[in-house]
Amino acid sequence: MDEGMIFVMIILFAFVLPIVFVSIWTSHKKEMLKLNANLNESEKQNMENELAGVKKRLEVLEAIVTDKKYQLAQEISELKAVK
Repeated sequence: MDEGMIFVMIILFAFVLPIVFVSIWTSHKKEMLKLNANLNESEKQNMENELAGVKKRLEVLEAIVTDKKYQLAQEISELKAVK
């Protein structure tokens, strides 16, 4: 190999390859951040859906507990327990 070819190889390994590797690594990190942001939005949506379901269940339970028939049955069972 002549000196010119050795110089080109040194420049390639010393400067060009690290720049290429850093750019690949940086683009990978950016892509991972985008995916995590999408995942976080998805998790947030799932949590909001679950919260809405829990609120609906709570409304049903409140309706049952405040129903006069339920209260009457509760009072009757308490009177039976006293005897």
